[in-house]
Amino acid sequence: MNIPVVLSTVGNFVLMLAGILLVPLGVAIYHKNGEVIWGFAYTIIIAGILGGLKKAFLRKESAEIGVREALATVTFSWIICIFLGAIPFWYSGVCTTYGDAIFETTSGFTTTGASIFKDVEVLPYSILFWRAFTNWLGGMGIVVIFVALLPAMGVSGYQLFSAEVSGPSTDRLRPRIGETAKLLLLIYLAITITLLVLLICGGMPVFDAFCHTFSTVSTGGFSTKNTSIAYFNSLYVEIIVSIFMFICACNFSLYYMCYQKEFPKVFKNSEVRFFIGLILTAILFSVFILYTSQPEAFSGGAKDSRYYNLGSTFRYAIFQILTVTTATGYSTTDFDLWPNACRFLLVLLLFIGACAGSTGGAIKCVRIVLLLKSSMREFGKIIRPRMIKHVKLNGKSVSEEIIMESSVFFVIYLGFFGLATLALVALNTDIITAFSAVAACMANFGPGLGQVGPMSNYSDISYTGKWILSFCMLLGRLEIYSLILLFLPIMWKR
Repeated sequence: MNIPVVLSTVGNFVLMLAGILLVPLGVAIYHKNGEVIWGFAYTIIIAGILGGLKKAFLRKESAEIGVREALATVTFSWIICIFLGAIPFWYSGVCTTYGDAIFETTSGFTTTGASIFKDVEVLPYSILFWRAFTNWLGGMGIVVIFVALLPAMGVSGYQLFSAEVSGPSTDRLRPRIGETAKLLLLIYLAITITLLVLLICGGMPVFDAFCHTFSTVSTGGFSTKNTSIAYFNSLYVEIIVSIFMFICACNFSLYYMCYQKEFPKVFKNSEVRFFIGLILTAILFSVFILYTSQPEAFSGGAKDSRYYNLGSTFRYAIFQILTVTTATGYSTTDFDLWPNACRFLLVLLLFIGACAGSTGGAIKCVRIVLLLKSSMREFGKIIRPRMIKHVKLNGKSVSEEIIMESSVFFVIYLGFFGLATLALVALNTDIITAFSAVAACMANFGPGLGQVGPMSNYSDISYTGKWILSFCMLLGRLEIYSLILLFLPIMWKR
């Protein structure tokens, strides 16, 4: 591995972060949040020094970035951004330990939305803004923003872009990867501005509208209220947020196709059709269970009066299914009180997640589609051993390499899920909490069941447990490979 190239590129990321931190610093100054101002100021200074050291001691590297350098650069950039981004939380005193600050920052950048704060409404405005802003930055991807802002990175830019963008393959919207990144950033900005205007028009206070816009378009889920979206008790807000959660959980390249008037390609997209079918099926199942179940089926033996009305049942089921399938993490009701069939369904949906090329997390619908189709092909081969059949996606044959990658990713994902759950249980976490917390963090969703339910938080998880879950969040956001490869010797050999 060419380490100087990696250090040089990571140094550029750090300098970019120093510039980005001027935005929350401005918010802190405007709201006169004393200690928070210094927290952001010191972080900018530290980031500037680290980036400056790169300029002083590393000569400009002209070598292009290979696969190994790209994987290392992306992973180290995320880790450094998390460690630097945690300083304002820790220095301002809102987090009592640096480990808690790391957990909150990791949750923000990875768009998980899991929090250690029991009462977010007492936090300074600038801290609330920084939480939501980390969601927004992580949703698009720190590296994708970097590639979009830096001109003419060529092959290097493509390697970095591919190492961060989710899914088994990378869609190029334009011949130059820099142009593709800029286009994705423009789509992201357009969606952000549209949602912001709609929320303000719906009567949401401007500051809350900014924060919820950042957390919605990134499918991050951080809220400025303890009861999340339920606080606003507004059908309009729920409908708008639901629509944009869905929009941002679909592959962003589809919106470029719409712009190019390639509507048949969009309608025939296998992943989107599967995603919509999954959501509709889950909604109908949840509504049926919630509406027909007797009170004793609900946790605590009491059925909420809202579930005796079919329209009201649809309202809460639709929002909750969308927030889970898109891995956003908002809540309008305490789904931990739902019957076990619904709770188990929500956990299953956490593993599937959203579409590739979106801001959503988990295994991704496209991999599930490929696994289902390849499984059906194997069933067919049992009956007809000489049968030759290609797995197709969007009407085109998929290479065996991509099918193998999807299968391996599925197995590794479940393997790490099992190991992390076992580690949490070994730390005396009850099995329901451990199981759901790991699933929610790896899927970048946020709330789970038990101690980490939608009306609770992660503050009672042990200190070591928070580090494990922080690792799970990063593992899920970087789709496992780039983070794990850092620990393998093959990554470091020339």
